[in-house]
Amino acid sequence: MLVWTLLPDGGRASDDTAGPRGTASGSTKATASAGASSSASPVDATADAVDLLSADGLHRTVAKLTEATGGSKVADLVVYGEYAVATAPVPGRPKLYDRYIYRGADVAVKFGPGGTIAQGTVPVDLNDFAWDAVPALLTKAARTLGIPQPTSRYLVVSPASTTLDSDPTLSVYLSDEYGSAYLEANARGEVIETHPRDDG
Repeated sequence: MLVWTLLPDGGRASDDTAGPRGTASGSTKATASAGASSSASPVDATADAVDLLSADGLHRTVAKLTEATGGSKVADLVVYGEYAVATAPVPGRPKLYDRYIYRGADVAVKFGPGGTIAQGTVPVDLNDFAWDAVPALLTKAARTLGIPQPTSRYLVVSPASTTLDSDPTLSVYLSDEYGSAYLEANARGEVIETHPRDDG
């Protein structure tokens, strides 16, 4: 059975590492448990082997999510190498969001209603991000975050917030069995903060 883990603290990757702010109420990052059944899991093996964290994979992800949602604006987006999860405003009801999943196949699909977008969240246009810069960010993360053999890599896109007076960002995470670390960049792919893991 699939188990979604929703991080309620704004995407905090670990108790001692601050993560991107929350956007959709109660949902910023979703992960799937091992052993999910093929009939129920929205993160089954992809039809096409593609690394969604590559520049081509990210452009493809944006295109497929745009087709599925009917627009390019999202309340947040999380991309792993094998799949991506987005929350997008409901057409005509901008305070509500739906969830979408893309697994590298021909289409992204809606996999259920979401909830209410957090107050102050300004959905971002996925076309405003420099996706070609992400591979270099991942390379820099591998050099600087103190996680030499990550077991997981993922990207979190966070929108602007009038409540926090903040701009849209993208954050690259690396994690292993001991926890996570991340670096944060602006929409142009320029690093603005680095949060390495302190191994003592």
